[in-house]
Amino acid sequence: MDLTEQRVTWAELFLDLVWVFAVTQIAGVLATAAGPVDILRALLLLAPLWWGWVGVTLLGNLTGSRLDGARGRLTLFALAGCGLGMAIAAPHGFTRWGGLALVGFYTLLRLLLWLAAAPIVGWRHLDPFSVTLLVTCPLYLVGALLDGPWRLGVWFLAAFVGPFVLRPKVKGRRFEASHLPERFGLFVIIALGESVVAIGGQATGKLSDWATIPLALVLIVGLWWTYFHYGAPAVRHALETDPVQARIVRQVFSLAHFGYVFAIILIAVGLKKTVGHPLDAPHKAAELLLAPGVALYLAGFCYARWRMFGAALWPRLGGALAAVALAFAAPVLPQLVTAGLATAVLLAVNGVEAWIVETGRTLPVVALRRG
Repeated sequence: MDLTEQRVTWAELFLDLVWVFAVTQIAGVLATAAGPVDILRALLLLAPLWWGWVGVTLLGNLTGSRLDGARGRLTLFALAGCGLGMAIAAPHGFTRWGGLALVGFYTLLRLLLWLAAAPIVGWRHLDPFSVTLLVTCPLYLVGALLDGPWRLGVWFLAAFVGPFVLRPKVKGRRFEASHLPERFGLFVIIALGESVVAIGGQATGKLSDWATIPLALVLIVGLWWTYFHYGAPAVRHALETDPVQARIVRQVFSLAHFGYVFAIILIAVGLKKTVGHPLDAPHKAAELLLAPGVALYLAGFCYARWRMFGAALWPRLGGALAAVALAFAAPVLPQLVTAGLATAVLLAVNGVEAWIVETGRTLPVVALRRG
């Protein structure tokens, strides 16, 4: 039995540089958001970028060491080119030609993924690569030809129909249990890096920066700790032990991590606005994204643990509810106060969990039927 763990390759890390740019592009779209519709648009623009990256990661997990050969590397570079085209088109995705460019590069990426995976999974089998190419891409094309609410509706269907359509197609597939946690953890790092760039790029050297930036950094560390100290080991354990690995890949890695990434981007934009005007009350939608981002981030862990183990942790559920309450109060608070309270929520969640674990107490959970 081969006990060698599959590690992330240098070519995969190079490809990730394109998605670093993509995350920055989506953060730029959110920074100009004027209301909920603009936030929904940013979510839908992130979706094909995210699902494209997930497809590349699943291809890497499927092909194993073959991905690190000359042919595999050239495939990754071609996929990186498609990702770059998508990232460039993303901010213009709700214009006619920008939408068609985004969909065109996404369709080409899915086609390349299918061609690379078909010799391994079989040309006649329905799998994530063929079904996405045949179902999701046509929906995106139809949406790109429509305007207004119709495009929003069709693209929402395209973005989230995949995991449900693919459910019976990947049920029995086995996945290498060290590669996927590392890849998805690296994408969380990419998103957290956008938060660091946001606060650093907004700094002007004023006295207020020295009060705001350390607080923002503590908040970012809190996000890191929430994911990597307890969250990531739990996900790897679930992938290793669940008899239906595809369920963990679909519900926890693909869906829950999509929520983590979008939440971190919301937080990054909120922190950028906070560093720029720490003592001002928010007046625009983009200035109100910090608390909802923290709420979504913590709620994502509740969803993931429910899907893995049938129960959510009370500290994280309580933290998510506290962040929701903070989101309702944020419009009348200085942005620095909102950032401080959001940081306190994260520190409290992590502190309570650490105290429970270190003292050997049983984790308090709210049991839910997993289904």
